[in-house]
Amino acid sequence: MRVLLNGTVLVVLWNHLWFHDLANRSTLAASEDGSGLTQVIFLGLGAAMAAALWRLGPARLRPLATWPLLLCAGWLGTTVLLSIEPSLSIRRAVLMAIALMLSAGVLIVARSPRQFAMTLAGSALVILVASYLAVALVPDLAIHSSFDLNSDPSHPGLWRGIFPHKNEAGAAMVILIICGLYVRATASRFLGWAIVLLAVGFLVASGSKTALLVTPVILAVTALCRVFRGNLARTSLLLGPVVAFSVVSIGSVVVPAIQEKLGALMTDATFTGRNEIWEFAIDNIFIRPFRGWGYGAFWMTERTMYAGSEQLTWVNTANHAHNAYLDTALTMGFPGLAFTLVAFMLMPLRDLQATAGGRDLDPTTLLFVRLWFLGLVSASFETVLYNGNNATCCMFMMAVFGLRLRTAYRPAA
Repeated sequence: MRVLLNGTVLVVLWNHLWFHDLANRSTLAASEDGSGLTQVIFLGLGAAMAAALWRLGPARLRPLATWPLLLCAGWLGTTVLLSIEPSLSIRRAVLMAIALMLSAGVLIVARSPRQFAMTLAGSALVILVASYLAVALVPDLAIHSSFDLNSDPSHPGLWRGIFPHKNEAGAAMVILIICGLYVRATASRFLGWAIVLLAVGFLVASGSKTALLVTPVILAVTALCRVFRGNLARTSLLLGPVVAFSVVSIGSVVVPAIQEKLGALMTDATFTGRNEIWEFAIDNIFIRPFRGWGYGAFWMTERTMYAGSEQLTWVNTANHAHNAYLDTALTMGFPGLAFTLVAFMLMPLRDLQATAGGRDLDPTTLLFVRLWFLGLVSASFETVLYNGNNATCCMFMMAVFGLRLRTAYRPAA
């Protein structure tokens, strides 16, 4: 029952809506109503996980009730009530809360690291086998084509498998590579390497630039964290790339000198048009800098897509800001961004130091560090925070909760 529940949750968190038809014109419309199927799936799984946690004892979640996390949740709730679309924000916040419960619940329900690893392996193989079969059997729904609406000229031919977009497929493959390495170290070398190789092959075929960029960075930095065990060294290794990516991304919009230097070094200093989205997001952040626009109440809404302005461009139809830190400030204001950085960047680092300061990282802690670092680095180019529909967000939150729980419970052998 534990494996079945956790396996279902992991597959849903990685991708719960399979086979998107990108040629369907309905994808161009505002999505304020949300997906009825998504709501049914999350409500059903949320009820099942709540029942499991109640049976095991809700007190096991008590270590997660830290002041930074509570302040972050409290401010999110405040901005939901102050949202420009309160009903929309409340509905999406409920789904996010369920996703957070599922991410934490998986760690409580798993009986041991080995069972957790085997559940990850089974769930990963479901995603990988389904994606490869989709490419082979229904390529029109699994490979980008020139018939996709809002398609980039470089997208046709890139694989997306059962995912709605090649970037989401790439992000999921990075997660599966990390999970495969954990399976190899904890449960089965054969299964672990099989998952890694299959995920690497699909990642290359997806052509996801962000995923291809961050994968070697994540593996290299976390490997160095096993060599340099001092708290200062690990802090520099983990936060240094995050700061660097933020300077390169947002700095290229805010500071002209950085943009000039990037233009001399890179063939695409606009990061595939992201700079226009970042400029649009920054302009709107300063319209409501304190309380923000409200959780999930800005992108893909009628106010943004069909506003009565003469300056409407393709940016108005974007799904998100392609930067989690900008999106957090956009929806929760600067106070929400500050609470987020403390709760999800500084506190997990402190938990890591409390758990493994001066010592090598055991496989489970290393898994959490890799997933947490993946979220922080990816946040500079994709919206991976406060997005319950995003696989990276859910695994990032699982990693944050896992590092916190490691400080409260002794690691199992």
